[in-house]
Amino acid sequence: MTNLNFDADTIWLFWLALAVIFFLIELFTPTFITVFFAAGALIAGGAALLEFSITSQVITFVVASITLLILLRKKMPKIFSQDAEQNKAEEDTSVNANATVVEAISSTAAGRIKYQGTFWNAESTEDIPSGAIVRIVSRKESDPNTFIVIKD
Repeated sequence: MTNLNFDADTIWLFWLALAVIFFLIELFTPTFITVFFAAGALIAGGAALLEFSITSQVITFVVASITLLILLRKKMPKIFSQDAEQNKAEEDTSVNANATVVEAISSTAAGRIKYQGTFWNAESTEDIPSGAIVRIVSRKESDPNTFIVIKD
């Protein structure tokens, strides 16, 4: 059996590799848990660069990982979901824009509108004849290529 002998100058590479592995695991299992262990491994790698003992590095890894997990686990998903919702709202410039009905829309069947030179499916709670001007209220949640419109 061989004895593992880590060189003090390169032990930080082990911690960096471990951090990459944890990040990859997080990508494939978005649980918001392994990302904290990846951060702990990076912090332990910093301890290795500062020439802490192996025992101190392991303790740093465990304490940093658990501390970050406890402090940030509940906050991180909220931060990311708020950013996604804000970006989604900021990107959709079609809301409140006007469009022209090119295929009549009824309260029971979708029609078609022309918006910015492109034809789109559209739904409404009211009957709207072809040629009418409508205002886009939102996108249909189950089909983002379908607009919800009202008479303008």
